Amino acid sequence: MLCAAPAPIITLPAKDEGARDASEIVVEGSRIDDPAALIVSPDPVQTALPPTALDVLATMPDIRAVSTGGPGGTSFVSIRGGEPNFAQILIEGVRVSNPSSSQGGGFDFAQLDPALIDSIAIVPASRSAVYGSDALSGVVSIRLPDPRRAGIGGGGSIAADTAEGYDISARIGAGWGSGGLLVAASRGDTGELAQDSSIERRQALLRMAQDVGSWDLAAFALLGDTSRSTFPESSGGPRLAVNRALERRDTRFLATGLALLAPQSARVRPALRLGYYDDNVRADTPAVFPGVFDAIPALASDTDYDRLQATGDVRFRLASTFDLLVGADFQTERARSTGTIDIGFPLPTAFDIERDQLSAFTEAEWRPLAGLKLSLAGRTDWLRDGSNTSAQGSVEYTPPGTGLTLFAGYAEGFRLPSLFALAFPLTANPDLRPERSSGWEGGARWERGETRLRASLFVNDYTDLIDFDPELFTTVNRAATTIRGASVSGEGLVGPRIAWNASFTLLDFDSAVPLRSRPDWFGHARVTWRALEAVQLGAAATFNSDFLETSVPTGVIELDGHVALDLFADWRASEAITLSLALRNATDADWQDAVGFPAPGRVLRAQVGFAF
Repeated sequence: MLCAAPAPIITLPAKDEGARDASEIVVEGSRIDDPAALIVSPDPVQTALPPTALDVLATMPDIRAVSTGGPGGTSFVSIRGGEPNFAQILIEGVRVSNPSSSQGGGFDFAQLDPALIDSIAIVPASRSAVYGSDALSGVVSIRLPDPRRAGIGGGGSIAADTAEGYDISARIGAGWGSGGLLVAASRGDTGELAQDSSIERRQALLRMAQDVGSWDLAAFALLGDTSRSTFPESSGGPRLAVNRALERRDTRFLATGLALLAPQSARVRPALRLGYYDDNVRADTPAVFPGVFDAIPALASDTDYDRLQATGDVRFRLASTFDLLVGADFQTERARSTGTIDIGFPLPTAFDIERDQLSAFTEAEWRPLAGLKLSLAGRTDWLRDGSNTSAQGSVEYTPPGTGLTLFAGYAEGFRLPSLFALAFPLTANPDLRPERSSGWEGGARWERGETRLRASLFVNDYTDLIDFDPELFTTVNRAATTIRGASVSGEGLVGPRIAWNASFTLLDFDSAVPLRSRPDWFGHARVTWRALEAVQLGAAATFNSDFLETSVPTGVIELDGHVALDLFADWRASEAITLSLALRNATDADWQDAVGFPAPGRVLRAQVGFAF
């Protein structure tokens, strides 16, 4: 994985001083107030020349973000060692995980162009009491650019690299006193960045905001389309795959949302949110020939998935020190798939499954003393065959005048079985139970001036995990895992011209089965030097320890850890134009994030950013 450098590409016009804060539309981790454990990327995302959103995530604390098969492979995004499908993924509050895929859920972050992302927020702990299913290990929330800008303006960027890759993006917006409108689009191709692995990406975004009396109304629509090719996962990649045929996969998604909220200062604050997500994946995966593990037959599929969700809540400010929120949520989802599996002849694998879910939730926040905040949340989700209840509680204390916040909490999570696990004809098990988690965390956050430090200790227990049983040839609930760890991160300035940012996460696993792609430690570091008023120079690195991986040719093996170093420079030629250069993998290090898939070598990438 190539790490992202920290310099801004484009500076957009300053935010209208009269505009409401976008955090009134989306609050992560709680519907009342952001928790102390919340982690937010720079706003806007200040990363120079990142090809995908994975590069942004890889520089955030507690996150391991890689591709498991080169640029055209599957995203692997793990929060504190959890499985990729253990995190709930939100775009402006709309759920975008896809439980109809063979990976059991998750979201493909390689689809997202960082040029269309304003920032990313992470809650690295269970949040099912707030968000329901999928928030088993945490929440990743994508924030889109704010349309409330003064006047008419826009910008864009053009990037190209020595691997024949390119990215083009553009945006234009109009802001007025009571709202704004933003239109953006992008197109990119990784070219020859990695052998026989590439992705071509196209995206379009429409976002608007408008005051309706004293209420806030916001809406967005994000459309994405990708075409990719690579060796199948677990095939051994370009170095080891015996069958040299490539997997072809085309994906199209649409995420739309609408939010209507009363003013933040209102004593009674209703809120209504509607979200819709549609995903279509067409895949043609060749057979993986046998090795240490058995062969994997060829698969072909065309799968449609959609989810409609409506959420309403009311926050009551019962006193200046006490808030109570109650709400309900309804969602309906459906997956339809046609396909075949080649077992000597094409065997049909079609399925069609629907699932409805009704939920009720409540949250309370009490501030009995200056700097002390106590929070509780609970939720019940009802399905056709049963219900699930989850809870969480936390305490935060900020001694006045110290800049120090101490926090601790307990949280529960659950994840409904994926629609694929319930319905795929050859391995389906309709009796699967939800996967569950419970976790404890304690830590401290300190802020003074431009310096911010954060440290935490945590324990997460995962039970009833869904696994494939080869003897029964079906999926079952049987696995359990405990993950203990520590995390430290920080950012700040050294004098007026040098900025730094770093994180380090240490994990200890107690699992009966090997956990793939989970190093015992990982992190990132970056330094930026403003050499001149208009010139920035810097270096950024991601690093991790050895970890276990699997492939059909090799079985379970250990892959070496690595350090990936990037160098970058930015020159603000004028108020409207920025020129950027990045030398990615500057030391030409050789490593693998998946067996047989070598990381891209040294690549020089240039970009021109413009604004008006």
